[in-house]
Amino acid sequence: MVVTMKFRQHIPDHAVTTLPALAFLFVVHYFLLRDDPAEPGIELSDAAPAFYDHWQHRFDVDPLDIDAGLERLELDDAARDRLIRELLQQKKYQQARTQLLEVAAASVLQDDRQRLGDTLLLLGEIAINQQELSAAEIYLQEALYLAMEFDNLMGAARSYQLLGQLNIRARELARQASNTHDQLWQARNSMSRGLYHGIDQSLQRVIEENLSIRRYGAAADAWEARASLHDRLHDDYQAQLARFEAARLYASIGQMSHVHRLVDDVDPALVSTIDLAEFKREIAILFDEHQQDLVKTSQARDYQMLYHHYLRQGEVGRAWQFRIKSSKTLADTSDRAIYQRQADVIAVLYNSNFAMDRARKYLDKAGSIYDDGGADEMLEQTRDLEALIY
Repeated sequence: MVVTMKFRQHIPDHAVTTLPALAFLFVVHYFLLRDDPAEPGIELSDAAPAFYDHWQHRFDVDPLDIDAGLERLELDDAARDRLIRELLQQKKYQQARTQLLEVAAASVLQDDRQRLGDTLLLLGEIAINQQELSAAEIYLQEALYLAMEFDNLMGAARSYQLLGQLNIRARELARQASNTHDQLWQARNSMSRGLYHGIDQSLQRVIEENLSIRRYGAAADAWEARASLHDRLHDDYQAQLARFEAARLYASIGQMSHVHRLVDDVDPALVSTIDLAEFKREIAILFDEHQQDLVKTSQARDYQMLYHHYLRQGEVGRAWQFRIKSSKTLADTSDRAIYQRQADVIAVLYNSNFAMDRARKYLDKAGSIYDDGGADEMLEQTRDLEALIY
């Protein structure tokens, strides 16, 4: 009972019916200030990223354990189990989440709290893996609330453990965004002083890193810097290709003012009329896809609002139908739709300030429950996560 009271300090009784507030709290929670900046005066070279690689290897998150997650669910439907497993293996996370929400809805109607909690935990894990940390926070807080209500200590411990992992991941993503920002700044600084050695390779790494964390605008910015580099090296062909790549990324996230600026700079001596027309057609398709994604995400938000409305009215079955519709709608959008509007890197850093403190607190709670319950394997996993806190 003492442990249950501690749970109630963190989750209000109205949490499940006011889930949008959880997403807001998640954003407000993260306040991160920069660590020591790179030393001024050190020129960027092939070896420069070594410092940045150090923390990245330490904070790599373990891959999603698909088998363990589905074994906990013990689904009666073998076909659904196989489908979810295949979708996760193919990294079709949104489609898998829709299937799992259907499992959760069935568990709600059957009053199967154990399966509902396990499903929410797996949904949280998938969202962490997909870098949708706000969604992960909601699923995991729901799971924690459920565990608290029914004195499920092991379920609560797993929720705490994943919340700790979520905060570690938030810190990692913030550092990745910060470091790629610094590398791009250093590259431009070196270029302005006529120091070009290793710059192209560094910019390529910046592009790849930003794409891996879904910062498409930052990746496009790096492509523009690469175009500027090739201009300085009098490689007009490579400069033009780099501008085209930047324009494609900008179009895919709806930043058409940047696209028009880049298209206006096209040198007709380097691009044939046919190739330029094909490029403009491709840009139009990417922007059209972006606009369609906006419509679908808007529909998904409407469905989510209906979910909360009917949940508050006590029409649980109908509410979950709209939650599933929301997920299905998002499954038809591109990955870029989820990450098209991200905060500036300074805001990202600021908003993740105390991530490590929260991770430590969550993992301490998880470790304490595992230790008391004799769950040695889970305790070891928790200690491994704690080792990532710095």
